Amino acid sequence: MEFQITIAGEAGQGIARSADLVSRDFVSRGMYVFNYRDYGSLIKGGENFNILRISTKKIHSNNWKNDYLVAFGRFSDHHLQKMNKDGISIGTLSKIKNKVDAYAIARELKAPPIVINSVLLGALYKSMNQPLKGLLKQMEVFGKKAKINQKAAQLGYDRYQGDTKHIIVPKQKNKKYFVSGSEAVAYGAVAAGIDLYLAYPMTPATPILHILANLKGHNISVVQLDNEIGVANGALGASYSGATTMVGTSGGGFALMGEALSLQGMSEVPMVVYLAMRPGPASGIPTYSGQGDLKFVLNAGHGDFSKIVVAPGDPVEAFERTVEAVYLSNKYNALTIILSDKHLAESNYTLDNAPSFTVKPSRFLVKPNKKFKSYKITKDGVSPRAPAGSGLIRATSYEHDEFGYTTEDPKEINKMVEKRLVKAKTLEKAVSKLKPIKTYGRGHDLIVSWGSTKGAIIDTLKEVDAKFLQICYLKPFPSRKVKALLESARRVVVVENSATGQIADVIAENTGYIIDKKILKYDGRPFGHEELVKSLRRVLK
Repeated sequence: MEFQITIAGEAGQGIARSADLVSRDFVSRGMYVFNYRDYGSLIKGGENFNILRISTKKIHSNNWKNDYLVAFGRFSDHHLQKMNKDGISIGTLSKIKNKVDAYAIARELKAPPIVINSVLLGALYKSMNQPLKGLLKQMEVFGKKAKINQKAAQLGYDRYQGDTKHIIVPKQKNKKYFVSGSEAVAYGAVAAGIDLYLAYPMTPATPILHILANLKGHNISVVQLDNEIGVANGALGASYSGATTMVGTSGGGFALMGEALSLQGMSEVPMVVYLAMRPGPASGIPTYSGQGDLKFVLNAGHGDFSKIVVAPGDPVEAFERTVEAVYLSNKYNALTIILSDKHLAESNYTLDNAPSFTVKPSRFLVKPNKKFKSYKITKDGVSPRAPAGSGLIRATSYEHDEFGYTTEDPKEINKMVEKRLVKAKTLEKAVSKLKPIKTYGRGHDLIVSWGSTKGAIIDTLKEVDAKFLQICYLKPFPSRKVKALLESARRVVVVENSATGQIADVIAENTGYIIDKKILKYDGRPFGHEELVKSLRRVLK
């Protein structure tokens, strides 16, 4: 059993909160819910909507056709055009078939106009023939305002006389988790033992800032600085002192961090960056999703230095890969970048189990001796790390010798360059042990992708006879494993939320394998399950 609800209206009408209430009710009853958020960069006005895809089976994406539409106010006609044949629309405007005078009920209750949300949610539950008890329970989150919203929902339910369609929700007792990608990254950062999170607000990375700032019971400092240059340099300074640090940003902010990223490459001070992509160039579409920053991220920073780039595809991976990113950064004095996007960051997924640890978090700090070498040459290229203040510890942006003294001597320069090259090989070995790729399905054709497109692709495998290769670590690139799968496939197609299919170029650079079949989407919206099925059937025909 599966159905889909769209809740639409203007920014400021509580659409996201209402969608969350409905979602959590169905999740608490054992259903799987995928909640997609669509909103413009406006505080009030415009049009916002959430799509709730609800099923008895695991789902990881949304569709674009709806069984129910609930409109809190003005909305685009395209929602009515995307209704399924027996779809039910509910709202306050005359163009809605099942018009509800929610404002009259709000006045009757002497409640503010925003309470119409609760009235219309009550009407929605009546149209689905669903018990209201669970929704009323979820409304307790409103605190002192809970009772008035509960009364409004009850009146909306009791007085609704429009179309109905019976939804059967089987009784299931198994506990489920309902989390967003942002929450998973934030919890992963906590589990990894970070001391400090630095950021300047930039959609869609901002939720991490709020989540960590509001966490209680964890000794984590959260600091908002005045720009991303300060954020990146502040993180390096804190890391030099021994703190485990993490920063968050999106495309434009990441661009400003470029010089500091290169400073990390030379200083080898651990640094973790969370980058939630949005479509560019420039400000682009600030509140929408895209994967167009891939090659920029892989090549960020001037000069030759190694880095790690990991791209989770769902909240479980977002948690696990964040822990791995912090672990790798601390252990190898490396720059690690967690690459996400708006779709993963701000969509909510239903999980059967809480994520687990793939590595054991550690700081990897040592006590220095009197002749401590901050850049000691070792077999694996990784120098021991001691916190500033524990001895004579140096970090520098200049080329240096083992003690950290600036040098322009050709022999010393060669030694340090070769040391960093050895570390790059060490990082390759370390990443190869962390499942840098994953495969799903059993078909002869191969779908290749990365990041948030995973959800829609996983859902299509039930209807498309193909295997899916998910590339999780994009740097160091798992060349041998990827090439072997590509060469064993009958046909290969790339799926990416970009205009050019950048992952195909990355694959060609690292394996020599050319992929010419691409399914691309670059309008700021993610792939819907049904539209991707049609595209794959056409391309793989």
